[in-house]
Amino acid sequence: MSGFGKLLKSFSYAIEGMMHTLNTQRNMRIHFVVAFFAMLLALFLDLSKLELIYLFFSIVLVVSAELFNTAIEAVVDLVTRDYHPLAKIAKDVAAAAVLLTAVHAVIVGFFVFTDKFFPLQPRHWQTTGWMTYYVSFIPLGLLVLLLISWRAYVRFKRNNQT
Repeated sequence: MSGFGKLLKSFSYAIEGMMHTLNTQRNMRIHFVVAFFAMLLALFLDLSKLELIYLFFSIVLVVSAELFNTAIEAVVDLVTRDYHPLAKIAKDVAAAAVLLTAVHAVIVGFFVFTDKFFPLQPRHWQTTGWMTYYVSFIPLGLLVLLLISWRAYVRFKRNNQT
């Protein structure tokens, strides 16, 4: 088989992996539907090149994370069908990566599409500062990180008190 034939065969395997994930993973189908509507919306709005890059990068990031998650789940299931704490950790961490990229995509979508839907800012937003809407993500993110850290700390302390 020629070099080009091998390349086409590797693309075929990649498409098979994508199709398997779409057929077996509900969340991947959800990601695809959301991505479809985000790209459809991008067709009708006047997005800058940078906004399109952010949007496409976010979509690719979420889909890639879901593909890795599916691969990790398949390998873990191949190794053991029985419950094992390390298998649970592997699956939970992979799922957390998907969640993190999905939250990132929602935030990017908010920043990209908000200005397009509200191009004329009401007067009170100008006086109070519409940017406070954007900046509100910072304390929200800090709060989420603090809550996750606190829960991890409490769980760590509880597990080490034996």
